[in-house]
Amino acid sequence: SNSNTLTYKKKLNNKNSFDIMVGQEMTYSKSELLYGQAKDFPFDNLGNDNLGLGATPSRVTTDRTDKRLLSFFSRVNYNYDNRYMLTATVRADGSTVFSDNNKWGYFPSFSAAWRISEEEFMKKLSFISNMKLRLGWGTVGNDRIANFLSKDLYIDSKYGVGTDLVTVLDGKQLANRKLKWEGSTTLNIGLDLGIFHNRINFTAEYFIKNTKDLLLAQSLAHVTGFDVQWQNIGKIQNKGVELSLNTTNIQTKDFTWSTSFNISFIKNTLKSLQDGTQSIYSATKFNSNFSGYDYVANVGSPLGQMYGYKFDGVYQTSDFNVGPDGTMTLKPGVPDISNHIGRPVEPGMVKYKDMTGNGIISTDDRTVIGDGMPKWYGGITNTFQFKDFDLSFMLQFNYGNDVYNATRMFNTQSQDERTNQLAEVADRWTPTNASNRVPSAKGYVKYELNSRFIEDGSFLRLNNLTLGYTIPKKITQKAYIDRLRVYATAQNLFCITKYSGYDPEVNMKNSPLMQSFDWGAYPKSKVFSFGVEVQF
Repeated sequence: SNSNTLTYKKKLNNKNSFDIMVGQEMTYSKSELLYGQAKDFPFDNLGNDNLGLGATPSRVTTDRTDKRLLSFFSRVNYNYDNRYMLTATVRADGSTVFSDNNKWGYFPSFSAAWRISEEEFMKKLSFISNMKLRLGWGTVGNDRIANFLSKDLYIDSKYGVGTDLVTVLDGKQLANRKLKWEGSTTLNIGLDLGIFHNRINFTAEYFIKNTKDLLLAQSLAHVTGFDVQWQNIGKIQNKGVELSLNTTNIQTKDFTWSTSFNISFIKNTLKSLQDGTQSIYSATKFNSNFSGYDYVANVGSPLGQMYGYKFDGVYQTSDFNVGPDGTMTLKPGVPDISNHIGRPVEPGMVKYKDMTGNGIISTDDRTVIGDGMPKWYGGITNTFQFKDFDLSFMLQFNYGNDVYNATRMFNTQSQDERTNQLAEVADRWTPTNASNRVPSAKGYVKYELNSRFIEDGSFLRLNNLTLGYTIPKKITQKAYIDRLRVYATAQNLFCITKYSGYDPEVNMKNSPLMQSFDWGAYPKSKVFSFGVEVQF
């Protein structure tokens, strides 16, 4: 990468000043792959240093990819009497991931601030140390997609034709020459407030972020020969409130206690899709047998919603009328799952809610069964200093999001008598155990998501705990050391949650359309570390 900036500063008088900056930046990344394979070596002493010794060369693969980004930008700052501040910026970015007609994107921004505490009418309010009102508007671009998606790419295959081996090129992707920059425009207003000589600092910010030309992989009909194509498919909106509070609770000669708290409330909404489409369906396909759609994004609703059947317990004998000959028929008003499950309904089978109200369970009864977005999240940090000892801990919290526990769903399938690996299978329905929580061993639909496997992902985690001791200067100065501190840190000591998996803070799919998905995710490890800080 390479960047260059030129800045001009000018102070007009005691109250007016401004600066102008112009710049240019270029980034370039490239990766190359060379893979060679051979077999039947006369000896293996040389390892990879002479693949030509192998009597049977079997495979050679090469690959190369690169990406370039060229940017030009400018910024102007104006300050009047340290009370009124204005900033305007503009940048132009050109990226090689887009086609020739859409390489460049242009992104302006503007912000203003008013330091109310510097006004004359605020001087009488001596307890207010700082008060600033901020307003901002700006657009940023996103080009974080793979390169060459706007070009026709091919993959090679080898086929035998007669006695000859020929190379055939097959299409790797469906090119989209209309791909262009994704743009996010944010409008925000904020207030900074400091009181009692800044011992209490409060910040509140409200924002609305609208993203258009969203870059996502769109599922395609199988007749096209391709699974997906990257497209600019729609608009989303994020809006919310972010609050932070920093306080110095106690401050004496030997003891200090300070607290930092933040919390965010964010709502995510899909505003529109291309061509008037109302929904996007996505499939995690975490296992070759689980190929159905399990996420949906509907216009007017949040992204990343889980999609499936609403679990309504287990069919019990009380759901049936028993005839004189012992035959069992469903009572009126109890939905029938026979056609969907592929055999007559019987006690012990999984029961779904009849969303259509027609008395028959079918794929039309699938609906939204969970939301991967939290209602609010944040953290709190407390720091204590007593003479030469220091102690701090950070708690992180998350509330209101659901987690799709695919690990639990897969490992409780007992039909094949080999994936009943979790203890809850022992509580399955049997004639002598009328469980309404776990269906019988063969009483469910394989490879199908229902709300039984959507769990509350709220948690409270002790993220960090640190204890330190600073050696007194009168001792360290003898060794020409200005500061010497020893400390011990522990991370992820505990997590309070109702989630049955290893870790509720999980997201294994790198897509906003498939949030909070857990398929064998490795949990956060407890980490204990010890260290020494030395300053000369």
